[in-house]
Amino acid sequence: MKNLGAAVGALTIMVRSGAILDFELFESGSEVFVRVWPAGDLEDSRLRRQVAALLPGYVDERHVTIEARR
Repeated sequence: MKNLGAAVGALTIMVRSGAILDFELFESGSEVFVRVWPAGDLEDSRLRRQVAALLPGYVDERHVTIEARR
């Protein structure tokens, strides 16, 4: 995937802003998957949509996994 660094940068901004605690980004073939650990009480479905919206063209909403809160 081109510009994987841009996707990492966008997710890092979410970490620094306190929206998420951490993330993992990985590729499988031509698809990109994201695992996110949420920071607050935001609904999983809403957080999933926000992450996918930040990474248009890279990550489909169905490829975003929200992990259990730490």
